Amino acid sequence: MQKFLDRFRDGVGCVGVEFTDRLVRLLQIRSWKGSLDVAGVSTQPMPMTAEPGADQEALVARLRSAVVAGGFVGRRCVVALPRSEVQIYTTRLPEMPLDELAEAVKWEASERLGRERDSIEADFIRTGAMGEGGRQEILIVATGTDILERRLNAVMAAGLRPMAVDTHFGAIARVMSRQHRREADQGSIRAVIEIGDVGSTMLVLHGEQIALCRSLDIGGNHLDARVSEHLGLELEAAADLRQHRLQGDQNHQDASVDPATDRAVHECIRPLLEELSRDVLMCMRYYGVTFKGQKPAKLMLTGAHACEPGLAAAISQRCEMPVDLDDEHGTFSHLGTSLSQARSRSNGPHSAWSIAAGLSLRSLAARRTRRINTKLERAA
Repeated sequence: MQKFLDRFRDGVGCVGVEFTDRLVRLLQIRSWKGSLDVAGVSTQPMPMTAEPGADQEALVARLRSAVVAGGFVGRRCVVALPRSEVQIYTTRLPEMPLDELAEAVKWEASERLGRERDSIEADFIRTGAMGEGGRQEILIVATGTDILERRLNAVMAAGLRPMAVDTHFGAIARVMSRQHRREADQGSIRAVIEIGDVGSTMLVLHGEQIALCRSLDIGGNHLDARVSEHLGLELEAAADLRQHRLQGDQNHQDASVDPATDRAVHECIRPLLEELSRDVLMCMRYYGVTFKGQKPAKLMLTGAHACEPGLAAAISQRCEMPVDLDDEHGTFSHLGTSLSQARSRSNGPHSAWSIAAGLSLRSLAARRTRRINTKLERAA
C-alpha cells in the first residue's frame, strides 16, 4: 500500500502559486499516463491597497483561504510574483566566467532598478543570441528583496513551503515544452504569446530553451480600459463583459453576450489588437535577423486573455502564420477537461492557468531529471 502511495505522490507536482495584480491562482498538477490532470485548484482575489505591503494580514488571509479550499497534496510550492513587481529586460555583455557574469548582472540590475545592490535579487538566462564583438544577449530578471520577502512570508504564513521562485515566462516555457526536452528537440522552434493582465510576453523556444523573451505593453487591463471608455461602462463592468466573451465555446462566442454588443466591443478594441499584432511581428523579425532566418513553425496563444475573439486572427494575418490556442500535443485540451470538472473552484478560461500549471510542473521536471541521472549511474 505504501509503495502505491509513493508512486501516487511521485506523479503529483508541487503547488503552483501565481500572483497577479488582480488575484492569486493556486494549481497542483498530476501527471497521469502522459496527460496532465488537476490534483488541486483554488483562486482568491487580491486585496487592493495603495502601497505594496500595506495590508499583509489581508494578503495572508486570502492565501490561507485559497490553500484550505484547494484540496492540495502536500505543502511544497513554487511561487511567481506579479509581473508589475519584477523587472525583465535584455542586455548584451561580453563573454566571462559564470561567477563574474552573475556579479555583473547584479550590478546591472542595481542600476536599472535604482536600488542598492544588496537590496535586490537578480538572476539571468543566456538566450544564445550573439551581437557585435562577441557580446552575448542576457535576459535579466530582478526584484527588490523586500518585495520578495513580503510574498514569501505570506505564502509561509498561509501554510505552504516555498521551494523556489520562478518567472511567469519560465513557467510558460516549461508547460509548452513538456514534449521537447530531448537533445534532438532543440531544432523544434515554436513561438508563444502569453496575454496577461498588465502586459503580454513573446517567447521563442528552441526545444525547451528560451531563445527570445520580450515584454509587450498591451494586456487585458488595456482592453478593459478601452471598452470602459468607448462604451461608457464602469471599469469593473467592462472587465466582466470581456470575461463573458472569453468564456465562450470553440468559436469564441458566448450566447449570453448580445451580438450587437459583441461587435461594439470588438470594434473598440480592434486598434489595440492590431497594435499588439504589430509588436509580435517586430519580435518575429528581430528573431529572424538575430538567428539568421530561422522561423517558428507556428505561434501559440496562451494566458488569461488569449481567447479574446479576433486576436488569433489578427496575429495570424499580420505574421502570415497559423496561430493556435494549444500546443501540438493538446496539453491544454487535456488539462481543460480536468479544470472544467473543478469549475466551481476556479475561474477564467483554461489558458489562464498556464502559468500556474508551469509552476507546478517544475518539481515534476526536476524529479524526472533525477530519475534519468539515477538510471544512468546504475547503468554505468
